Amino acid sequence: MQVKTRYRYWRMRRIKDPRQRLYASLLITATGILLIRTWHMVMEEQNFEILVGWVYGLLILEFMLSIGCLLAALRWFVLSKWQYASTAMKLGVWAVMLHAIRVIILVSARNDLWKNFDLLPEYRPSYTIDQFWLYFSIGFAVVALTGVYIVWRLWLRVKGKYDHFF
Repeated sequence: MQVKTRYRYWRMRRIKDPRQRLYASLLITATGILLIRTWHMVMEEQNFEILVGWVYGLLILEFMLSIGCLLAALRWFVLSKWQYASTAMKLGVWAVMLHAIRVIILVSARNDLWKNFDLLPEYRPSYTIDQFWLYFSIGFAVVALTGVYIVWRLWLRVKGKYDHFF
């Protein structure tokens, strides 16, 4: 006699790994913070009016990478399989690296050597920034790059266990 279960196809039901959900939720949180900051720069601070085209292009590229990372991390969170982690991690790494490049451009543009080279010529003489926010962005870029390095090292360790998925 067959045992009646609540699930008709009980073999298809699988237990989801809570670590995967934790990692995916951390990536969703970090990407959300980066996405909110980029959105604020684009829409609230009106940077499309004052930035040079290639710097604004980097900003839009970072925004698109962040959206892709957020969607891939959401898929990884819902499905909880290691095979979906690869895309989310790669897009997250690219978004963080591009953000660090943008912060380097911001910092180099606000020092005396290359004063406001990332701005349109009509905004260069009048643009100022509070030094606190400059150092704040440097600190978070360093924290993000350190996080990428730590996640990369953990990823290599995990990839060895689940090599047949990648």
